Parts: sequence; C-alpha cells; structure tokens
Amino acid sequence: MIMAMTEERTRGLKKTALGALVGMIAGAGAMTLFLNAAGDSLLDAMGGSRIALAGVGIVYLLVGLFVAFGVAAPGAGARVLNVADAEELCDGRSSLLFSSLTMGLLGLVLSLLAIARGPDFPDGPVPAGVAIAALVLLLAAGGWMVVRYDSLVDELNHQLGLEGAAWAFGLSWLALTLWAAADMLGFGARLTAVDAVTVPAAMLLVGSFVAIGRRGMMVR
Repeated sequence: MIMAMTEERTRGLKKTALGALVGMIAGAGAMTLFLNAAGDSLLDAMGGSRIALAGVGIVYLLVGLFVAFGVAAPGAGARVLNVADAEELCDGRSSLLFSSLTMGLLGLVLSLLAIARGPDFPDGPVPAGVAIAALVLLLAAGGWMVVRYDSLVDELNHQLGLEGAAWAFGLSWLALTLWAAADMLGFGARLTAVDAVTVPAAMLLVGSFVAIGRRGMMVR
C-alpha cells in the first residue's frame, strides 16, 4: 500500500513538473513574440511597468487558452492540467469554459491597458478610450460572472475561490503598502498607476496557487 501511494505521488509530481515546464515554455514563447512584435522603440517608450502589465496579461491569456485546450481535448489536457483525469475535465466542462473565457477576457483587457496611449506613453498603438471602455465593460460584467460562476461550481471550488481572493487581497495590500511607503519616504521605489493595476492582477494568480497548495491539491 505504501509503495502504491509512493508511485501515485511520483506520478503526480511528474505531471506537475510537466505542466510547469509546458507553462514556462509557452509563457517564454508568448513573451518573446510580444517583445519581438513590439520592437525596441516601443518597448523603450513603454517602460518596465507597462511591460510587466503586458506580461501579466499574457499569463492570463495563456491560462485561459490552456483551460480551453483541456476542455476541447480532455485526454491531452489531463496530462498537463491540475486535474485527476480526463473525466474530471469532461464533468467540469461548463465551469471550465466559463473560467477560460473569464481569464482570456481579463488577459486581453490587461494587455490593451499595457499598450494604450497615455500622458506618459503618447505612442501607444491602442486609443485610451478603447482601453478604458474595455475595462469598464469587463468590470460591469464581473458581478454577473461571479454570480453565474457560483452556480456552476461545487462547494469546494467555491471555497477555493474565496480563499484565493482573500490571499490575493492580503498580498496586494502588503505589496502596495510597502511599495507606496518606500516611494513616499524617498527610497527610490517609485509606484506608478500602472503598477497599482499590475500588482492586484498578479496577486490574484498567486493567491489562487496559495489556496490550492494549502489544501494539498498542487500534485494530483
């Protein structure tokens, strides 16, 4: 029995490692494509904060695409996604498709904001009005998405969502407070409006991983 448990855990670790590897390769490839498409002049004009926001947006887009792939091809998706087997992907098809759409839209909006025109970025390829309209529409739809999602998931996933959000809030508060205090006190760590958008979005991802990891669900 102990040997069987060890073998099962080994398979879980291998699967987690494979998923992480695929994710890193996909993320690196997507970011490389973005950097090449943007060009040096645009990247210089964007600055580090906007590039970081674009990176977070790309991560959300990739997560949405991975989940959509898992639903479309359960057999292959079960090998790289954090699920027990292909049957779990089939059973959770509705909620997973909804999650995929939500993550994809959020990633798209964050990416638009990253390359939208502003006082500090007059050469942005996306009009400011388009980016802010997309953000307002996403936020307006957010409430409906939350209510609708709750009706699609079981109690465990509902609780995981709440725990992930709580961790995201706490981590965002900690990061932004320390960063803003350092900026205010003249330690050279300037906090921009772009950073205030990037940090909560990034911490929402981190918080989700923390919530899942604390329940021992990272290796399945």
